[in-house]
Amino acid sequence: MDRPQQSLPYEAGKTLTLSINQSPPQDVASTIHLEIEVKIVRFIRPSTLSCVMVVESLAGSGPADDGELSILKLYDWRYATQLRQDHKIDPWTQSHEDAYRGFVENGGAAKFVAALDDDTDETDDRLWDTAHNEAYLFAFSRDLHRSEVRAYAHLKDLQGKSVPRFFASVHVNAFSTKNSLFGVQGILMEFVGGYSLSKLAHEEPESTWQSICDEAIRAINLISDHGVLNEDVKPHNIILRRQATSPAPEVFVIDFAQCRFREDYKSEAEWEHEKSVQDEEGAMGYVMAHRLRGAVEYKPSHRYRCKCSICTSAE
Repeated sequence: MDRPQQSLPYEAGKTLTLSINQSPPQDVASTIHLEIEVKIVRFIRPSTLSCVMVVESLAGSGPADDGELSILKLYDWRYATQLRQDHKIDPWTQSHEDAYRGFVENGGAAKFVAALDDDTDETDDRLWDTAHNEAYLFAFSRDLHRSEVRAYAHLKDLQGKSVPRFFASVHVNAFSTKNSLFGVQGILMEFVGGYSLSKLAHEEPESTWQSICDEAIRAINLISDHGVLNEDVKPHNIILRRQATSPAPEVFVIDFAQCRFREDYKSEAEWEHEKSVQDEEGAMGYVMAHRLRGAVEYKPSHRYRCKCSICTSAE
């Protein structure tokens, strides 16, 4: 019989030591140069593909000022509830840890993850055991982190305006060992206090809905202009923040873990096809027009209109 699920290590009031990754996003496991401490103020539930919490910076050197609230997003595959559910993997328990630890220590995990990275693993995933499942989730979470760090690098000039400010890529030593396969990667970024666009009807007068939704579309298109394709555009990932100096709330787009990038495509035609199929603008515009029952009108801009035979035949 399996031992019960381990308690969540990210409870309010706990202090975490974060190691700052000074390496580029492609090699986040290389040398660590700086450590800072943060105190967890609130763990944001439910956890989805990552564990997200509001943290307070404690005294010492770091990218955020002492006492400043930030968002800490840890790609901890052990406790990312939706991630584990999506892949039909049971909750993390002590036996999961024992199996994964043994797989790492005997060298099997490194070979398995390398095969996943090279797309050379031909094992039927239905035959994976607990250790293989955990190594797979580790690699999947690592890739989500890399994508988000890379996206914020692309969006550097939008930070603090249409997207939160990115403070640092961080690393948490979760298993008391320096082996990178035991590490939990994350990001520390600006805390944008506010509410999601999905709550617009409850937070703002109807007379403002159209302009706010138009501004959200403008932000989505600005991100597209920076060579980013965001596969996770939805009203819940658009945050509205009220400012005393402005009658309209500021609009911020968050969550860039599921992104692709223009430089990874060989041609503009391939890029336009993927952008057209994904339809990030419509993922927000059509949804909000439907939710608000016609009080908001959405007119597609067709900024990315693929002319391939597949797309034209579907029109």
